[in-house]
Amino acid sequence: MGGEAGRFCCYGCVLAQQVTRARGAHGAAESILIRLGLAIFFAMNVMMVSMPTYVPYVYGSRAGDGPLFFVLRVLALAFAAPVIGLLGWPILASAARSARQGAANTDALIVIGTVAAYALSVINTINGSGAVYFDTAAMLLVLVTLGRYLEARAKADAGAAVRATLAPAPARATRLREAAGLAPPDAASEVVHPDALVPGDIIRVAPGDAFPTDGVVVDGTGGVDEAALTGEHRPVLKERGSAVASGACSIDGLFHVRVTARAAESAAARIAALLAAARRERAPAERLADRVAAVLVPLVIVIALGAAAFWTWHASFDAGLLVGLSVLVVACPCGLGIATPVAVWTGLVTAARHGVIVRSAPVLERTAAVDRVLFDKTGTLTGRTPELVAIESADGVALAPSEILARAAALEAGLNHPLAAAIVKSAQHGAAQERTHQAVDTEASQSAPPLTVTEVKIVPGRGVRGIVAGERLTAGSVRFAAEDLGDATLRRYAALEGAVVLLWRPGQLLGALRFAEAPRAEAVAALDQLRRGGVRVGLVTGDTRADAVVPALVAADDAALGLLPEDKVAHIRHARRPQTAGAVAMVGDGVNDAPALAAADVGIAVGSATDLARITADVAIVSDDLRRVPWLVIHARRVRTVIRQNLFWAFAYNAGAVCAAADGALNPLIASLAMLGSSIAVVANARRLRVG
Repeated sequence: MGGEAGRFCCYGCVLAQQVTRARGAHGAAESILIRLGLAIFFAMNVMMVSMPTYVPYVYGSRAGDGPLFFVLRVLALAFAAPVIGLLGWPILASAARSARQGAANTDALIVIGTVAAYALSVINTINGSGAVYFDTAAMLLVLVTLGRYLEARAKADAGAAVRATLAPAPARATRLREAAGLAPPDAASEVVHPDALVPGDIIRVAPGDAFPTDGVVVDGTGGVDEAALTGEHRPVLKERGSAVASGACSIDGLFHVRVTARAAESAAARIAALLAAARRERAPAERLADRVAAVLVPLVIVIALGAAAFWTWHASFDAGLLVGLSVLVVACPCGLGIATPVAVWTGLVTAARHGVIVRSAPVLERTAAVDRVLFDKTGTLTGRTPELVAIESADGVALAPSEILARAAALEAGLNHPLAAAIVKSAQHGAAQERTHQAVDTEASQSAPPLTVTEVKIVPGRGVRGIVAGERLTAGSVRFAAEDLGDATLRRYAALEGAVVLLWRPGQLLGALRFAEAPRAEAVAALDQLRRGGVRVGLVTGDTRADAVVPALVAADDAALGLLPEDKVAHIRHARRPQTAGAVAMVGDGVNDAPALAAADVGIAVGSATDLARITADVAIVSDDLRRVPWLVIHARRVRTVIRQNLFWAFAYNAGAVCAAADGALNPLIASLAMLGSSIAVVANARRLRVG
C-alpha cells in the first residue's frame, strides 16, 4: 500500500487487500464477488461429496448404509458451513434490520428457506437417517448471491459510466509562475495537482491535454473537443477570451488559460455532483416496488407453508420441504427490486453522455409525461446575442448615437442578459474601430477614458439603474420606461419591430437601441420534432410584440407576449391546471427565467457548461442545441417504457414461477436459476437504453 511492496500468503489475500482499498459501488461489488468466489469453492466440494449420498435413491436404501455415507454427510455439513457464513450471514443481517424496522423484506424468504434446509440436514446427519440438503442450501445461496452481484455490478457500472462520460480532469496541471498577464512560451512553470489551482492562476494546456479546471483563454487558438460535456463531437474553436471547461480537451491548440474556478467547483465536478444526487433519489415506481415487496413477502410465506403442508400430506415430508423451499426461492422478487433502479440509472447516464444532466429520478419520470413545452424566446429560441441594428437619439437630445451606446454599455456591463451582451459587444467593437482610426490618423486626439459607473441596481425583467459619469441613468424595456416617463412619450417605441432598449435620465428620454433577432438554426427542427411526438409547443416572452421570429416558430394562439417574470409563473401555473393529464416543461436560459423554470413540472435550462453553477432547473442541457429537448422527452419515454416492461416481466415471471413451484414442478436449484434468469432479463432490457 502507498507504493510499498507487500507479501501475501495467497492470491485470496491479495484480492481482500484490494477490496479494502476499494470504495463506493465498485468496492461493494468486488466484496460480493470475492465472497462469492470463496463460497463457490466450498459449494463445489459440497456438491462433490453429496453426489454419492444420492446412491440410495437409485439403488435402494441398503446401498446408503455404512460409515462411509455418514462421513460424506459430515463433510458436506463442514463444507456447507463456510458458504452459510460467507453468503448467508449478509442476507440474514439484512433481513434482521428490516424486521427491526417492522417490515419483512425479500431477504426473509431466502433466510427461511436456507435455514430450514440446512437445519433439517444437520438433524438428519446427527440421527443418521433421512435426506440431507446441504448441496441445495449451498447452491441456493450461491445463485442468489450471483444475482446480488449482478445488481451491485449494474450500480457500479452506472457510476463508472458517469466518470467515463465526464472525462475527469488530468492528474497533473502545468502552472506558469508568471501570475499576471500573458506568459511567454518559455515561461518558468511547475507541475501541480489540479486541486492546487486557484482562481487567477495561469496554466498551460498542450495539444492532446485535457483542461484541469474551468478558465478563460488568455493566449492561444485552436480546436477543443467538448464532447464529454456537451455530447457534440464537432471541435469548437477557442481563442483569446473564450471560456473553457474542465473535461474538455485541446485538439490542436497550445493554450494559456486563466483559472476561474477550483477543480472541485468546475463544470465536470458540478455535473458529477448532480448525477450522484440523481442516483440517490428514488423514483415513484421504485417506491411502488418496495410497497409491493412488503406485501408480497408475508403472502409468499403463507403460500410456501400451505404448499409444504399439502405435499407433506399427499406425498412425504421431504417432498413438502422441497416444494416449500422452491416457493420461497422462486418468489424472491430480485428482478422486481432492480427493475426500476437499473433502468433509471442507465437512463441518467445515457442522458449525461448526450450533454443532458437530469437532477433526479422523479424528474426523469415527470419528463416522460410532458405533453406541453413552453419556450423563452430571447437567448433560447433565438441566438443568445441579438444584433444591434439601430441607435436613435430622442427629440431634443444632443447626444450622438455613439455616446448613447457608450452610456448604455456602461450600465449593462454587469448584466447577464442577451440584449446587454449585444450592447456591450457593439460598444467594444466601436471602441476598437476608433482605436484603429486613431492609429492611422496621427493627429487624432486620444480616446476618451471609460465611463465610471456606481450604484448599479438591477431590476429583474425590466432593466438596470445606476450613476454613469456622475449622471443618474436608467436602461431598460419600454414598459419599464413607461413607469418613469409615462405612456404618451413611448407609444412609437412600443410599436417598433424587434426588441428595444431605452436609455433615460429622470424626466427625459435620451435614446433607443433597436435589435434584430433570428431563430437558432436548429429551433424549427426541434419544435417540429416535439410536435410530431404529440407535444404542444408554446412561447412565453417579455417582448410586447410578435416580431418576425415568432410566427416562424409557433402559432399566434401559442405565443404569450409581454410577460414579466411573475407573469410567466402565472402562465405556467395556469397551464398546469388539474384537468390537464400531462406535465408542463419550461425551457429557458436558467437565469432570468429561474422563477418560471421552478414553477414548471420540468424546468429545462439551456446553456453552456460554464454556466452550470447558475442553473436552478430540473434539467441542465449543457450545450445550446435545442434538439436535445425533444431527444430528452423521447429518451424519458423510452426509460418509462423499459421500467413498465421490467415491472410487468418481474410480476408475471414471479407469479408464474410461484404457481409452478407450488405445483411441485420446480426443485429449489431450478427455482434459483429461474430467479437468476429474471434478474438477468431485467438488466439486459435496461441496457438497451445505453443506445441513445
